[in-house]
Amino acid sequence: MNLTDIFKDSLKYPISDMTKFSIFGIVMLLSALGSLSFGNAAIDGILVIISFVALIISLGYGIAITRSAIEKSDEIPDLNLETTIVDGLKMVVLSIVYYIIPTIIVIILAFATGLFDYVVEILGYLNQYGPEFANMIPDDLILSMMSSAAITMLVAFILMVIFSFLYYMGVCRLAKYNSLSAGADIPEAARDLKKVGIGRVIGWAVLLVILIFIFNLIGGFIGLIPYVGVLISGFLISTYISFMIYRSVGLLYADI
Repeated sequence: MNLTDIFKDSLKYPISDMTKFSIFGIVMLLSALGSLSFGNAAIDGILVIISFVALIISLGYGIAITRSAIEKSDEIPDLNLETTIVDGLKMVVLSIVYYIIPTIIVIILAFATGLFDYVVEILGYLNQYGPEFANMIPDDLILSMMSSAAITMLVAFILMVIFSFLYYMGVCRLAKYNSLSAGADIPEAARDLKKVGIGRVIGWAVLLVILIFIFNLIGGFIGLIPYVGVLISGFLISTYISFMIYRSVGLLYADI
């Protein structure tokens, strides 16, 4: 399938079964409860636990959606709690495996470029003279910090993009082989990325970002509705975006 067909399918897919869409929508709403605070430690703690469990379920269901796409099935999968929670926990491990490497590299680079040292030195000036006397900080120190920060952020961005592409190949491998070891095999994920086509994956990512931006924009307007706007936006927009991401990457991978 070309990218146009992939996204046409992915945009229609979420609303092909509104019952299953609604069930997943409730899970997505529950996963957002952790962001609420009622000023009561017990209630807030319960909400965090509910949110965490729902997040695990949503990640696991993403694997089910991806697997369905790889198998070229048009049916939205049922939400099997046991399987979904297990797959969700695998997704957590998978995320750590793929993103720990670029994170470590960026931290090492920040030390190597002196970024942390510059920040500490600037904070020392602010503590000594106060924020209102920020002009006391030497210009060369500020420029050095900005240069180090720019280099670190640029490398961080490039690494995160590369490893995000690899991560989604890992997600597809986990869905296809139902194996965490297969999903976490970064060299094999890199080979799959090459098979899919780096250009196709970049095109997929660009189109996906544009669509997510548009849907989030719509969600922002819905969120302006008093009292229920945020809930409606979370239920509709977040759920729709999740379906679209996992469906589209599954279809992209299905061609290899």
